[in-house]
Amino acid sequence: MKGKIEWIKVSAVVHSTESREKVSHAIATLFPFEFEIQVSKASGHYGNPLEFLEVELKNSSEIKSFWENLVKLLSADRDILLNTLEERLDAQNVLHIRLDKQKAYLGQIELSNVDPIAVKVKLVVYPAKREKALEFARELCSIS
Repeated sequence: MKGKIEWIKVSAVVHSTESREKVSHAIATLFPFEFEIQVSKASGHYGNPLEFLEVELKNSSEIKSFWENLVKLLSADRDILLNTLEERLDAQNVLHIRLDKQKAYLGQIELSNVDPIAVKVKLVVYPAKREKALEFARELCSIS
């Protein structure tokens, strides 16, 4: 591998019509180990209450374990993921993967842009060029 993952952040919004426990359960389907969810509260555009749930991983063994598990869970969508890496990688070399929150609650992990669980993966490559980051992202997504 020609780089490393510096951190991974997994987050989701809990809308006023949703249960925090159910959204937490949906997030938990991504993790092969115990983790702690940080909760913050906010208001939506119309004053509706929202909660933001976030898990941040910085420990290299947790990052490795989480990533390998995520790639395995996304095996059915791997071709889509590989074919959309350019759109998913931002200017800071953060890879954005959005997963269907409702299906995750049911134990089915699929890519989705609608009301997702957001997974952000900070890629570090040398030199820090987009092409190198894309190459590293392809390697990471090809792990079986």
